Amino acid sequence: MGNPLPPGVRKVDDNFPGLGPLGGIEAAMKVSGSPYLFVFGGDMPWLSGDLIQSQAEDFLRDPAEILAARTGQFAEPLHSIYSRSLHKQLENYLESGGSPAVIDFYKMVKIRYYDLSGSVQTLRAFTNINNPGDISRDQPGNI
Repeated sequence: MGNPLPPGVRKVDDNFPGLGPLGGIEAAMKVSGSPYLFVFGGDMPWLSGDLIQSQAEDFLRDPAEILAARTGQFAEPLHSIYSRSLHKQLENYLESGGSPAVIDFYKMVKIRYYDLSGSVQTLRAFTNINNPGDISRDQPGNI
C-alpha cells in the first residue's frame, strides 16, 4: 500500500505512457472538471502562491488556450495555465506521434506569454530538483 494522497488529490495514470509531461497534461485534461488547469512540474518545490495567483488573474482578464510563464526568451511550460478545451487537439497530437516536447505542442495552439522578470523569487519558483544535491544548492534556480 503506497502513501495516502492528501484530501482532494487524485492520482491519474497517463493515457500515453512514456511521453513525459505532455502525456501527464493530457491525462489531467481528460479527467478534470475545471475549464482551466494550472500545470506545474512535480519537481518544482518552491512554487510561489503569489506568482501563481497573479498569473491566474492575468489569465482570467484575457484568456488564452495556454498562458505560459516566461522570463526573457525562456518559456516555462510547466508553470502555465492550459485551457481544457485543448484536450481533443492534444489527444490527437499525441495519437499522431507528435513530439512529446511541450514546447513543440505550443506551435499548434494559441499561446500567450506571462512575462516575468528574472528576479531571484521568479527563478526560485521555476527551480526544478533533479537530484538530492539540488536542494542544498545556493543557486536561485536551475532553469
